[in-house]
Amino acid sequence: MKKLFFFIAFFLFTGTAMAAPFVVSDPYPESAVQPDGFLVSVDGGSVVESPAVLAAPGSYKMRFDIGNLPEGEHTMTVRAFKNYAEPWGRKESVPANFTFPVPAGPQAAGGFKLVK
Repeated sequence: MKKLFFFIAFFLFTGTAMAAPFVVSDPYPESAVQPDGFLVSVDGGSVVESPAVLAAPGSYKMRFDIGNLPEGEHTMTVRAFKNYAEPWGRKESVPANFTFPVPAGPQAAGGFKLVK
């Protein structure tokens, strides 16, 4: 049992310690209509469908990986959606924008030489 506990703890720790940066929303209140997912566009690019993630029992939020973005300012446009049965179909929120910077990495080292 101890081994199982340590394995689970190790998995959870390494999964969060090595995670890429994410953009997250506040959780939806339990009394609100809970989204099924989010339509996300970064810098006016193609729209990506991102599923809603459970924040707490009865409450969902957005969690979107931005680990592969290049340095500089970026603008994310997000619309929440809910899929209803026919005849209603999919209902979407108005878009919300979020602007954030991705920091630059250092320049490559220079002036290499061999020494004794």
